[in-house]
Amino acid sequence: MPKIQKQRVGAVVLKSTKTMNFIIKGNLRGLLCSDCELPVTGTSVKIYKPAPDSRETLLAVADAKQTFHQLTADELNSKEKLFIAEGKLQDNGNFEVELGQRSGYDGGALEIDWYCGNSPIKIGPGPKKEVSLQFHITTFQPMWQGNKGDAQYAYFEYRIDPKWFCRILSLFDIWVVCGIVTDCETREPIGGVRVFAYDVDLIQDDSLGNAYTDGNGKFTIIYPGDNFRKTLLSPWLNVEWPAGPDYYFRIESSSGAVLLAEDRTRGRQADRHNAHNCFCVKLCVKNGPVDTGWPWFTEVGNFSITSDIDASGKTIATKFGAGGPGYGFFGSVKLGGYATKRVPTAPGSPLYYRFLYSLDNVNFTKITAAQMEGTPLKVATRQITWHGGVAFQDVVIDISQPASAPDSIPADTYPLPIADHVLHPDADGWVRVDQPALDDGFYGSLFYLNTNTILPGGDASVGQTAGAAVSAADQKNGKMLFVQFQTTDDPSNPASPNLQTQALVAQIYVNNWNEVSLVKLEELYAGGGSGCTPVKTQAHIDYTVDHELIGSWNLSISSNATGGISGLPSGNVPRGAAAQLNLATAAGISPAFATWPSCAYALSLNTIRKLTTGEYNDDWTPNVVLFCK
Repeated sequence: MPKIQKQRVGAVVLKSTKTMNFIIKGNLRGLLCSDCELPVTGTSVKIYKPAPDSRETLLAVADAKQTFHQLTADELNSKEKLFIAEGKLQDNGNFEVELGQRSGYDGGALEIDWYCGNSPIKIGPGPKKEVSLQFHITTFQPMWQGNKGDAQYAYFEYRIDPKWFCRILSLFDIWVVCGIVTDCETREPIGGVRVFAYDVDLIQDDSLGNAYTDGNGKFTIIYPGDNFRKTLLSPWLNVEWPAGPDYYFRIESSSGAVLLAEDRTRGRQADRHNAHNCFCVKLCVKNGPVDTGWPWFTEVGNFSITSDIDASGKTIATKFGAGGPGYGFFGSVKLGGYATKRVPTAPGSPLYYRFLYSLDNVNFTKITAAQMEGTPLKVATRQITWHGGVAFQDVVIDISQPASAPDSIPADTYPLPIADHVLHPDADGWVRVDQPALDDGFYGSLFYLNTNTILPGGDASVGQTAGAAVSAADQKNGKMLFVQFQTTDDPSNPASPNLQTQALVAQIYVNNWNEVSLVKLEELYAGGGSGCTPVKTQAHIDYTVDHELIGSWNLSISSNATGGISGLPSGNVPRGAAAQLNLATAAGISPAFATWPSCAYALSLNTIRKLTTGEYNDDWTPNVVLFCK
C-alpha cells in the first residue's frame, strides 16, 4: 500500500499519493483594452516548484498583476533545478500540464511561467523576431478536485494586463486594431461585415489589414509594423519611423457594399494620430445589413436608384469617388440591393431573384448569363468550420467556374485556399440565394450587368476628319436603360402566387460609344511626307473632340528640351470642339514656338468622358503624335 499523506490548503483537506497524477488545465489571454483580448500562444506554460527560501504562502495570495514580470537570465538559471513540467499552448490559448508520478509533486504551491518564445500570439506565416522571452505569472496554490484514486484536476485562467501585453507585442513589432461595429441609431452590434484599416501616409496611404466582425460585432486586425512604415522609397526611406499609424477605416458588407468610408483626414485627428500598437476603436454604420423582411433592388453601383439618379438617368453627385453631376453610365454595372434567404410570402422556400431590362419602359426582357460581366461577382460570405476553427468562404456568381451544389459546405479538412461557393443564373436568369450566407441573405451586389450586350458602343471616329466638326447625323448618343427586379419561390412556374415584380424601376442613361479624339500635325505629311518629316517654321495642328458627355479635354506638348508647353487649347463643354491651331502664330503659347530647340516632341490630345460604372469613372485617354523640330 502506498503511504497516504494529508495536506491542508485553506479549509480543504486533500489526499494524495506519490503515484497520483495532477493535471492543470488552463487558458492564457492578453488584454488590449478593457473589452478586447487575444488568446496567447507562444510556446508553452512551464511549471516549477517554489524556491526553498521563497515565501510561497504570501506569493500564492498576491495579486498576479503585481507578480507578472519578464525573467532575467539569472532568474532562469536559478529555476532550472526546480522545473517540473510544461504544456503546449494551443491557438485558442488553452493548455494542459500533467504533473506525472516522477515529478515528486505532492499537491502544494506551484510557480507558473509563460514561455513566450518568438511569437506571443498567432499571426500567421512570416518572419519571426530573433528573440525568445519567458515571463513569470504567479505562484499558484491549486484547489485540486477529483475522485479518490483518480487524477486530480485544477484550472488556471489568467489575463495579462494591457500595459504588459501591449509592451510584449511591441517587442515583436506586432500591431493590433481591436474594435466593434454597431448600428449608429440602434447601437446594436453588426456581425459579418468587413473592416479595412488604413494609415495616412505622406506619399501613399497604407493598407494595414482587414477582418470580419463576429456575431457580437467585434473584429481584430493584426499586422506587422512594416505595413505602415514601408513607402514607395523603402528600404531607403521609411518616413513614418518611429511614429505610429494614423488610422482611418472602411466597412463593407459581406458582398462588398460600402457601409462606411471614412475620409483620410480622420487619421490626422488627435484620437487617431500616431496610435499605440494596441488600438481599440468603436465604429458605427448607418443603414447597415439587417433583415428588412423583404427583398429590394436599391442601387446601381454606389448610387441609389431613388435618390442619386435624376430623371435623365444621370447621377446627381459624387459617391465614394464615382460619378458626379450629370454623369451617365457605361460598361459593366453592379445591380445591388437585398435578397432575403427565404420568400417572405412562403417562409419555407429559398428565394430566387432575377433582373429584367427594357429600352422603352414597357416591354421587359429577362437578363441572363449572356448579359453578365465575365468577372466573378462576390454576393456574400459564409462562415464555415475549417480544421476545427472558423474560416470564411466567398459566395460568387461566376459563369466561368463550375457551379457548386446548392448550400453545400466544404469539409472541415478542406485545403487552403478555400475555394469559392459558385452560383450560376439558370437559363431564365434566376439566381438562388445561398442559405448559409451571412447578412440573412445577399446584402449589396446582386448581379453584374454588362450594358455593352444591350447598348453596344464602338469607335465613333470612323469616317471623321481631324479638324472638322462631327455632323449631327454622325454624332453617337446613348439611350435610357430601364431595369426591374423580380423574386419567386419557383422559377419553373410563371404562375406562382409568390412571383413578385418590384414596382420601382431603375432608369440609367447608358452611352458606351468612345469619344471622337482625332489629332493631326499637317507638316508631318506635307508634300507627300511619310509622317517622319521634321517640323520647321510652321506647325498646324488639326484636332476634333466629340462626345455628348465629354467631361474635359486638352492639347499638351512636352519634350526633354522645354518640359511642358503652356497656352494650348482645352475645354469641358459637351460635344467638345473642332479647330486648327498654328503653333507659330497662336497667341499665348509659351515658350514661343520659334524658340523651341531641335528635339523630339510629344503632342497629345487628352480626353475624358462624364461616364461611370457606378463604382469608378472613365479614365483619361491620350491620343499621341510624335514629331521632331
